[in-house]
Amino acid sequence: MLDLGCGTGLSGAALAPFATRLEGLDLSPRMLAEAGKRGLYAALHEADLVEFLPSRPGAYGLVAAVDVLNYLGDLAQALAGMAQALAPDGLAAFSVEAGAGAPFALGEGMRYRHDPTHVAALAKAAGFTELARQEAVLRQEKGRPVAGVLFVLRRGAAGAAPPP
Repeated sequence: MLDLGCGTGLSGAALAPFATRLEGLDLSPRMLAEAGKRGLYAALHEADLVEFLPSRPGAYGLVAAVDVLNYLGDLAQALAGMAQALAPDGLAAFSVEAGAGAPFALGEGMRYRHDPTHVAALAKAAGFTELARQEAVLRQEKGRPVAGVLFVLRRGAAGAAPPP
């Protein structure tokens, strides 16, 4: 399992009980140092996700990206990279801040909002089948809820057998 944009490891704490092997990826060495203190990760990688993911073909059964894709505008490369890094029938689970109208737009908090329909189209183009999509409040920012969408995707065609 890969915790994409793991930061200090907060999401890793939730993922670890379900992983036989958990790896983390982040751009920040300071964040990775904090994540390492948790003792959850078998490996921590300091790299850009768009460059890292294609370098690990078929390596993961699950790629989770919690509150990280909102730092990217166009998600085409990130989703294609996730598909490459996943084993056949592997799962991608991620959140995006919800937007509408444009495929993506930079919001006040310097995070991108993504149109969920556009994200779904990019996922399909990358070879994913959508298993679930749910609106959710991702966090509170300045006392206001941040609307988002949670996606769970499977690498491969609809009707494919689930991973063991």
